[in-house]
Amino acid sequence: MSEFQRDPNEIGALWAKTGSRGDYFTGTVNGSPIVVFRNDKKPGSKGPDWRILRPTPKPEKTETAW
Repeated sequence: MSEFQRDPNEIGALWAKTGSRGDYFTGTVNGSPIVVFRNDKKPGSKGPDWRILRPTPKPEKTETAW
């Protein structure tokens, strides 16, 4: 089995996911984490179809001691 060789032109990678609000992508570009969502608020044909954002950290769950 041969070892995976990265394409020298590759700047990142994305994984397709499905969430409660539809399809989206997660991944990295130049080492930075990103998330990509369909642009539901597209202002017309000249607006982008997808938006690339930095992911926001999920709030940490704290355990309640009773």
